[in-house]
Amino acid sequence: MMNINNAPEPSLVWSSIKVAEVISRIEAGLEADMSCFHESDIKKRKANINFQYTKEELKEFHRCAKDIVYFANRYCFAMTDEGIRRIELRDYQKDILKSFQDNRFNVLMASRQCGKTICSAIFITWYLCFHFDRNIIVLANKMATTTEIIDKIMHVYKNLPYFLKPGVINAAKTSLAFDNGVRLFSQATTKTAAIGYTIHLLYADEFAHVQSNFVEPFWRSVYPTLSSSNISRAIVTSTPNGMSNKFYEIYHNALEGKNEFAPMRVDWWQVPGRDEKWKQREIGNLGSEELFNQEYGNQFLASSRMLLNSQILLYLKRIAKKYVWKEVNDFDDFDGSYDDLKWEPKFDPNSINKKTDRFVFSIDMADGVGNDYTICNIFKIEPQSTSMIRKTSVISDESSFFRLKQVGMWRSNVHSVDDFCYILENLLYNVFSSDCVRVVLEINFKGNVVIEKMSKHRDYYPEIFMHTLHAAGNNFLKAGVKIRSDNKEMFSRELKNLIKNKRIVVNEIKTFEELSAFGLNKSGKYEAQTGHDDCAMSLVNLVAFFDNGAFYEFVEEMFDKQPTLVKNIIQGKINDLPDEGEVKDNLAWLKEFM
Repeated sequence: MMNINNAPEPSLVWSSIKVAEVISRIEAGLEADMSCFHESDIKKRKANINFQYTKEELKEFHRCAKDIVYFANRYCFAMTDEGIRRIELRDYQKDILKSFQDNRFNVLMASRQCGKTICSAIFITWYLCFHFDRNIIVLANKMATTTEIIDKIMHVYKNLPYFLKPGVINAAKTSLAFDNGVRLFSQATTKTAAIGYTIHLLYADEFAHVQSNFVEPFWRSVYPTLSSSNISRAIVTSTPNGMSNKFYEIYHNALEGKNEFAPMRVDWWQVPGRDEKWKQREIGNLGSEELFNQEYGNQFLASSRMLLNSQILLYLKRIAKKYVWKEVNDFDDFDGSYDDLKWEPKFDPNSINKKTDRFVFSIDMADGVGNDYTICNIFKIEPQSTSMIRKTSVISDESSFFRLKQVGMWRSNVHSVDDFCYILENLLYNVFSSDCVRVVLEINFKGNVVIEKMSKHRDYYPEIFMHTLHAAGNNFLKAGVKIRSDNKEMFSRELKNLIKNKRIVVNEIKTFEELSAFGLNKSGKYEAQTGHDDCAMSLVNLVAFFDNGAFYEFVEEMFDKQPTLVKNIIQGKINDLPDEGEVKDNLAWLKEFM
């Protein structure tokens, strides 16, 4: 190992066995050679000693260097209420560490008390153990916060096995230096913080809470030094603090793909033990839901109310997955790119049974100039699980027992309306066939253009597009769904019920992310707090399909082809319904006692 002080190497060759022997003698109260420890602290390795690694230790060293989650699970300890304990990573903490390792630039929005700081401390410890000649800058809104972070880093460092640790040259409250050339500095964020340093890793905590007059000049001065190096990294973390700050700008632009930052969020309901009862208790303790949202809600507007509660979001988070591109046979002769067409990993678009399978496309149009996204959300109609069928209590007919399950999506904000129509035409008439698809099309923007272009195909017929009343006073059904101020809120509330009752099953990660930030703002309008809500709006539009004759027609076609068990359970539920005469008799009986 490099001796950065140019000091002569000691003649003694140390090993893990010799270090363990020294510690055993010390614990037994015997004299021991403590020259392998920094300032006689058995938790700190001395700089520039001769150390002989075993083959097993070298193997572990390289494995930890490559896999931070393995490093954290195997070797990281931290101070808890019960004392020093091995860290048990939650799933979202594993995701955080993987993102920190895999991406140069990260922005993390996290609820309070979710383990954000210990994740950052683990990553920084991993970075300083397995890199050479690097400068790390830790910044926060207050100096006390940076001191706490350094303390957590040292707790992790001290409890590592000796062979993984770099040797300590200096260990102060606000700075660290090691014999592998890694130095760590900490400061409170000011206009001039970090100026003069070559920065290889910047960690900025509680960035939304830094004084606004400091942030802009600080970012202008520090970012060029990061971007000029191919090995520099930046991690920006915070709880939200309104929309008028640099953190919101970085996070929002990351969601929209306008910067290089990988966006992440951790919500309060992802922390084990936190449920709706916990939330109501905290609201009572804090005094209001707005204060809860401010402290825990991950909401830039604390007055907002999210559409979906924590139980629903936790379920959706559990089933959410990244959709993948698949080669589709019917696109072989397609003159253009369909890279933005992604599928649920287990769904095969080349094995659609056009006689028995039925699908719904929900389309939300945009202009394709880099802002909002054009969405074609693809759902398969299928019976609910037998357990959900048995639980169903609100029954109208067989359609009450069928659901829409998400299986595919086209999502793009760079393709024109003409480009999308070219894709849609191939999907509608070739990949699926117009007989097994109904299209729920928001008519507000360019919807008529879509209908006109689709109508030119030889297999077109008007019923492909679901027909609805476009205004409250209309008497005639027209193609498409018209989203208005008087039906958007109603559709949004009903969407919550449909997702809660698993009548709409959403499993695509982008759709989940949008739903988690979709809610009622202080003006009484449902929209996204951050990023886009185009995927979410395609679900809002889809609500209209459940009360439409097109849904019942498809279910009627599918019902007889279902397994006997499913048909019998559904028929039994329907047979148990009271007939019209019984309902009238019961109502008459009730009136006598009212």
